[in-house]
Amino acid sequence: MSMSGLSTGLPMSPQSERVHALDIAGSVVEGKLTLSVTYDKHEYRDSTMQGLLDNYKKQLLSIVSHCMRQTEQELTPSDVASKPMPLDMFEKLLTRLKDL
Repeated sequence: MSMSGLSTGLPMSPQSERVHALDIAGSVVEGKLTLSVTYDKHEYRDSTMQGLLDNYKKQLLSIVSHCMRQTEQELTPSDVASKPMPLDMFEKLLTRLKDL
């Protein structure tokens, strides 16, 4: 099974009542991230949404750049825990393990 390159169209009628004023969905297909943003034009300006997306892209590229510069593996809580763990607790555990 594979993803179709054809558009699925809108998930809902533009005339239907929105459950949320802002909806962002994303997917990665063949290594490419695609975002779909729908929003209530009565609550958000097009320029606001464009600014949001521009900033999102800037921050995402910053994260990618940071990760590409790393020369050693860095663990995160999601790498070792099956349940969410606060970062400060994770860092304390790492410190304890290094001291063993």
